[in-house]
Amino acid sequence: MRTVENVLYLPHSEARGRPSALFDSARRFVPESVDLRGTGTTPSWQRTDWPEEWAGGLPASVAEAPEETYLFLGGAHLHYGHFLVTTLPRFWPLLRERPAAPILCYAPTQESLWQPYRFAIDILARLGLDVRDIHAFEGPMRLRRALVPAPSFQEEAFAHTVFRDLCLAIGAGCYAPEEVDAEDRPAYLAKTRLPGGVRRFANEAAVTEILAREGIEILHPEAMSFSEQVRLFARRRVVAGSLGSALHTALFAPSGRRVVALSPGPAINPTFLLVDALCGNAVSYLHQPGTAETGPGAAFGSQQALADPRTVAEGLLRRMERMAAAPRQGGWSAAWGRLGRMVGRGPG
Repeated sequence: MRTVENVLYLPHSEARGRPSALFDSARRFVPESVDLRGTGTTPSWQRTDWPEEWAGGLPASVAEAPEETYLFLGGAHLHYGHFLVTTLPRFWPLLRERPAAPILCYAPTQESLWQPYRFAIDILARLGLDVRDIHAFEGPMRLRRALVPAPSFQEEAFAHTVFRDLCLAIGAGCYAPEEVDAEDRPAYLAKTRLPGGVRRFANEAAVTEILAREGIEILHPEAMSFSEQVRLFARRRVVAGSLGSALHTALFAPSGRRVVALSPGPAINPTFLLVDALCGNAVSYLHQPGTAETGPGAAFGSQQALADPRTVAEGLLRRMERMAAAPRQGGWSAAWGRLGRMVGRGPG
């Protein structure tokens, strides 16, 4: 946690586009306020350059924020997966107690703008927060003091166990201890009804039709509440699905989940492996050679076609059967061995 005096808060504007990092009195960006991806130093969504039009100094017209100190918790990314692995990792100070300083983010400035994103509202509520507790300014603002925690999880780079502790605290009220592994029927999380997203299989419906005939319950995460999704991961002995944000929900469920993930490629994004290791889960990734890129769908960044959906369905069924028969895995998962020092206790 870094304390910075005389800070500039610079949100999105038409002139600059993306929001910026926080800047200190020497016009340097505050490194702890920047979100990175992987092991590089390029910000994943923020600008870190001081505005050219302010080369002579900060204009007197930039107002000073009303509070003496703010707890800056980054950007509120209102996409399910990015909210979990980019926004929440900065909320670890709330695990101990509600801070006295008001929370400041780059976030919607009106309560109504949060309403389409029930998952974010529900997660904040489980931390004892209302969206009105997330402060944001529409224009540049001078902050007398900012407390800036470093992230406890960084996509494709590292994870600290305090992030897992935070997620477990959020998920604890979604299921009862006696419900863990209580239901043997496997569930498959499908994207076949998802209106838009990062990626999907164009012919996933051909797979889910076969799975459904074999007794697998086909569920659509976007039609479920956040607590329903967490309870699903806790209750089901095996959960399968197309690789994507819905599988990150395992962060809030007990350790030892058994997951089968259908991947568009043979290489698995390290973010998923970090989640596996942090949760102590047993995860089997299935990729079918010959899966081909078909170009972006109507509202998806990328779209793939499975070469043989029937063979994929049969492979998923075999994997699910094997996983169901395996003993529950505790502690660190096999992914830990692949990640080594990428997992630690907490931010320095």
